[in-house]
Parts: sequence; C-alpha cells; structure tokens
Amino acid sequence: MDLREQEYVTVLAKHGNITKAAEELYVSQPTLSIFLKRLEERMGIKLFQYIGKKMVLTQAGELYVKRAKELLIIQNQFLGELSDLVAGYTGRIRIGTHIRRTSFFIPELLVKFEKSYPNIEIVCSETSSEEMEKMLLEGELDIIFTNKLMSLDKLNVISIYKDKLLLAISPNNPACKYAVKIKDHEYPWLDLNHVKNNRFIIQDIEQATRTFTNKALAHAKVNPEKIFVIRNMEAASQLAAEEYGVAFTMASYAKYFSYYKPVNFYEVGAPDFFVNICVAYRKDFYLPTYIQDFISLIRKTFV
Repeated sequence: MDLREQEYVTVLAKHGNITKAAEELYVSQPTLSIFLKRLEERMGIKLFQYIGKKMVLTQAGELYVKRAKELLIIQNQFLGELSDLVAGYTGRIRIGTHIRRTSFFIPELLVKFEKSYPNIEIVCSETSSEEMEKMLLEGELDIIFTNKLMSLDKLNVISIYKDKLLLAISPNNPACKYAVKIKDHEYPWLDLNHVKNNRFIIQDIEQATRTFTNKALAHAKVNPEKIFVIRNMEAASQLAAEEYGVAFTMASYAKYFSYYKPVNFYEVGAPDFFVNICVAYRKDFYLPTYIQDFISLIRKTFV
C-alpha cells in the first residue's frame, strides 16, 4: 500500500512551507515542488495557494488532506497487523513530547526498549500539549507524553509522574532564611508572602503550569505588583539566579537541569500543587505488539 502521495501533501499542509516539508520527508526541495506541480496538473485543481510566503490549503486541499489522513491511519493499522503476523517486528513508534521534557523521559526508555526491539525506529515530535493531542487524534502520533489533555473520552491515559510546583530564588534573597524544612519532602517550603515585593517570573497563560502558579499565589493571597512572563522554565530559573526576580518552575527542572549560577528551590502553596505528567494513546486505534510492549515498559519504568 503506497500512500507516499498522501503523506507528502499532508506534511506540506502541516508546515505550509516546501523547505521544511522536504526536510521532514528526506527529499530535495525541487523534487517536492515538482511532485506538487504534477499532482495538481493531474487532478486539474489547486491544493495550495500562497498567502505571503506561506502555503495555505484551498477548499479542495482541505478535503484532500482530510481524506489522506484517514487513509494514512488505515495504512498504519494495516501495517501494524501485518507486522504482528510476520512477527519480524520492523516498524516505528511515533512519540510526541514537550521540547524540554524529552531529556528526562525518553533516553532511559529507548535504551531499554532497543534491547528487545532493535529494528523498531523511534520518531520523536517535540511540540505543545495542544498540538500533540491533535496529532495523536489525527493518527500522526502513536503515543504522547503530556501534562494537559482535553479529549479524555477518546484516549487511554497512564499517569507516570507528579511534577511538583517550586519557586526558584537566588541564595542572596533575604527570604531564603524563612524557608521551613518538612519531613519526607525533598525541598523546604516557603511562604510566598516573604517574596511578595519581588518581581514574579511566571509562565504564559496557555501553559498548564500557569494554572498552578495562579493557585499558589491565590493560596498565599499574594497579588504581584511586578511580573515577567516567559515560557521557558529553565530560563526562568536562570533569571532568578541572576536576581531578576523569583521564578515559578517545576521539580523536574530543578532535578534534571543545571544552572551556571547558584539558585535555591522551595515548595510553595499546598501539597497538591503539582502537574500530572501522563502518557496517552488512542482507544480506537490498533497498536502493534511492539507498541503495546513499549507502553508496558513505560508502566514498569514510571508507575
């Protein structure tokens, strides 16, 4: 079943750019341009139009991509079933994850999995929670690591990690002396009222972490006078180390990343202020044995 044509158009639609699509497809830009020109000539209809420098689907193109995605899903299921039958286990697993979290979930899993399935290709897409979920539901990904899901009725979900909300502060900040050690807790606790006059470095309103940041501020009844918004939590902690303000971050960023200036981390708010990191996959989607085994490995490793 050769659906290369459908794959090419779908990838073109995703990027809206010949160069980026060609890079993902491992073909040259001229090859992809010629392919699209010949396809549109053969069909007698335009699939894309240019708005500025961006390629945008026409109405016919939208219909084509919709049906192409359906065909690619069927192909993936078909190839998975065939793979199981021949038991040679060659294929690929398409994983979605956050850009910064890839480093502390994926490496350990890949090393373990490769020992059992050396011929399975792993493809990682690093993007936002919303985009990952969309790609999963449209059959472009097999599994996603995320902290935010909307379509729970369509997905199987495994909770693998509770990422604690922390506050990053320079050791030179006078508020550090008010931190309280709590038994069986990795980080001391700090009342946000001790830093209420500092600049607060917080996440973008669209980020899941921002929900818990807002909860922590409300819990302490603190209304920051000065804020600085930044999406990258690693950079937020580094700004705190530079004494630009105090930054909200997560325990995983304190544990897995290093900072070139000293920075202290403290728990804030209530004990339930954490982000639930989970793995999700579609309920109605056939999963080859090797993907099922990959999910089992995730359970054994993290649950």
